[in-house]
Amino acid sequence: MNSVFRCIPAGHVFLLAATVLVLGGCTESQRPEATGKGTIRGIHAVPTGQDATFLIEERSLGNISYKNSTGTQEFDDLTYNFSFDARFPGDSSLTRIATETLTVAADMDYVFVLTGTIAAPSVLVWEAEERQWEGSETEFEVSAGHLASGSGAVDVYFAPPGTAPVAGSARGTLEFGERLPAFEAENGEYVLTVTAAGDPAAVLFKSSVRNYTERTSVLFTIQDADPSIVSGLSVRRIEQAGTSTEVGDPTFPPTRRFFNSAFGSGNMDVYVGDDFTTPIVSNLAYGAVSADIPVPSGASDYTYTAAGNPGAILLEDEETVPPNTRATNFVAGEPDEVDALTFIDDRRPVTGFGKVRVIQVATSFDSVDVYLLDAGTDHEDTGPNLPRLASNLSSGYLHIEPGDYEISVTEIGEKALLAGPVPITVSAGGIVETAVIDTTDPNLLNVVIYD
Repeated sequence: MNSVFRCIPAGHVFLLAATVLVLGGCTESQRPEATGKGTIRGIHAVPTGQDATFLIEERSLGNISYKNSTGTQEFDDLTYNFSFDARFPGDSSLTRIATETLTVAADMDYVFVLTGTIAAPSVLVWEAEERQWEGSETEFEVSAGHLASGSGAVDVYFAPPGTAPVAGSARGTLEFGERLPAFEAENGEYVLTVTAAGDPAAVLFKSSVRNYTERTSVLFTIQDADPSIVSGLSVRRIEQAGTSTEVGDPTFPPTRRFFNSAFGSGNMDVYVGDDFTTPIVSNLAYGAVSADIPVPSGASDYTYTAAGNPGAILLEDEETVPPNTRATNFVAGEPDEVDALTFIDDRRPVTGFGKVRVIQVATSFDSVDVYLLDAGTDHEDTGPNLPRLASNLSSGYLHIEPGDYEISVTEIGEKALLAGPVPITVSAGGIVETAVIDTTDPNLLNVVIYD
């Protein structure tokens, strides 16, 4: 099965002519007769791009963030316009950034990949025959595509664990934009390895061991790394249903930051595993955050103690850390009821936008109203942007335009300030991390900017 790709010139946008077939907009006499169906999906591979919407004609097939995919959907073997839309700073509506016209062939699978930049996009189209499973096979199907514009040509190896890359044993060599023809392998455990082309010793990425089941199809995409992960390349495992998972490389351990938001618990140390000789974090004060600390992937025991006293245990917690992730662990709660909360960090810059996250870890109030307003705006004249933000929850990352803002906190439905206004400056591509924590006054809170 051969795969091909096509590229739309950067920034080229096709306008729909009045005669273009619109889904559901033609009578039966005007509509060509379909003889079969093909499958369609879209992938977002713009490293600093905001979310994009993938469409067939004017029907949305899904909103996609970077390195993610829509699910596979079937459509008749007719001619369609496939497009990507995105919202630019200052705009309230989406803008069409790229369109590709394609005639779907029956029993073919099409992957539309948005690459380049949002301002100057390109679209790759990968075409391959659909794999039809009869139900008795013991194999699964694998393919891989090269979307890391910052890397040169690469060799791709896929073999059982313990198999070293050897010249001549690669599944194929890929230049940017190319996809390997799909190949089959017996179900079982495998490792994906990516090396510089022609040099099996120059390993760029080596996955952890994973068990693959029969009669499944998986697409790996090799993409540029971003600050949210620890490996030198980003490899995503994309299933037919559209599930996109970051693949770990054991060479690069995940990291955690630790934030002490447990009011009244004092300074603390953090230990991992059975090593109580050397803490991974020492003397962490209330309201402070540690640096990034490499931690083991998988399940590990974390012990939080009073600073300098490993026998004074504040909390024992088992956490399963996904590979290739960065996150912040908050130690929160009352002194006699401390808990650990994990919030995955998204440190990828987005062109033209900044990102703000608010994490509510105060115990004095179960829920609060949070205002994120332009600097100088009176919160009494408007409603909260983040109403009813409950304890131990995050607002998620808000994509906002660069500028000066203020964060204020009130009780739900009230206007009397519990905290703020706290000024923040949001830059294009910048990220502001904040936390709402307790103070010595049970009637007041504090907003801490920790990144």
